[in-house]
Amino acid sequence: MIIMVKTLKSTIIKLVARLLGTCVLCIVLALLCQHAWAVVNRKSLMTAIINDPHFEVYVFSVGGGLLGLFALILSLIWRARRDITLISLAAFILFLLPLGWFKTKEWWTVGRFDTVSMVEDLTLFRPFTGKNILVSLDKPLEKRMEGKQPRIDGVMNMFRFYASIVENVCRKDGWMAEAEPAGAALSRLLTDEADVVFSGLPPQAVSAKAASQGKALDTTLVVKDAFVFYVHADNPVDNLSLEQIKQIYGGKVTDWKDVGSTKGGGIEAFQRPMDSENQAVFKRITENCPLMEPPTMEKHVVGGVIHPPADYRNSGKAIGYSYRSQAADLLLKKKIKLLSIDGVAPAAENILNGTYPYVTEYYMVTVKDGREEEVERNIRALREFIFSPQGKELAEKCGLIPMRNE
Repeated sequence: MIIMVKTLKSTIIKLVARLLGTCVLCIVLALLCQHAWAVVNRKSLMTAIINDPHFEVYVFSVGGGLLGLFALILSLIWRARRDITLISLAAFILFLLPLGWFKTKEWWTVGRFDTVSMVEDLTLFRPFTGKNILVSLDKPLEKRMEGKQPRIDGVMNMFRFYASIVENVCRKDGWMAEAEPAGAALSRLLTDEADVVFSGLPPQAVSAKAASQGKALDTTLVVKDAFVFYVHADNPVDNLSLEQIKQIYGGKVTDWKDVGSTKGGGIEAFQRPMDSENQAVFKRITENCPLMEPPTMEKHVVGGVIHPPADYRNSGKAIGYSYRSQAADLLLKKKIKLLSIDGVAPAAENILNGTYPYVTEYYMVTVKDGREEEVERNIRALREFIFSPQGKELAEKCGLIPMRNE
């Protein structure tokens, strides 16, 4: 009797240990699966965990599935009764069903479409990491910048452009590239924390502050960007009036045939988060016209779940808006089409000559004189590169319109 009790106790302990070990293995495997997904999508693991609304499903489904598989293998090894084997197989399949359902639904609603989204993970703009989304020259430079390199700062909309310049022109050591709000970036220029700033034209107050410090700002217009509206490349519509855009986003026009499409079909009008610069520009352009509720997405944050406006999904019925540079990748791949507004296309020529109305100018801003000769020399070299064919190539790959040499 005592031997039987000890044997039973030993068996139970081994079974519990195996179950605990399997649970730990399941969690580790779930994390690895999520990490692999994050790497493919160029996101950090923590960002993926926080933002993926179905992460709990990974743990439950994969964990339970592995438990069912573990039980199935044991039943086969121990030649258990047929009903136990079938139950184990059923458990294995049932536990995996939620994961299959959610991932299939996710792919059908989001994953099968190209998207235009705001980059939240700024590490994707860091040069020389090997995991960034910067652009490269078709033909690398034979010689990189030598000597002391200028410290570069700028606004977020220009980060990809000047970080790409750093990766293609500067050495791996000694560079600095940051992104700040425009006011903060220009302030760092005046406090000698940065040598070059890429931003809009400095306000009069900044120029006056520089003058009060005995400094003068040197501004060079380098690129232009445009606020654009776009649709799928196969959409027959090429032009919309501003009034039609107001009607679409106000919910008064809901079918493409009502704005000239030969195909017809419902319109899915994507918007941007209320606190974003894109949404502020859009509301200014449309004169704060009443807006319908936008398509939303589910997003996990600390403390719960929120439903912000969904990222643009490039389906045949979609319309979206952003700066041209933010849609550069799909534009270069010819997967989206930029719409003319009131008959004026956001083509490079129209953006440069001011015919297209929604244009933003970006400048390379420095402080005249007062730098070390080595830094001054490299700042001049940086300006020359931007206006060179290679510099214009980087600008165009970033969706920007480079200025022409006068």
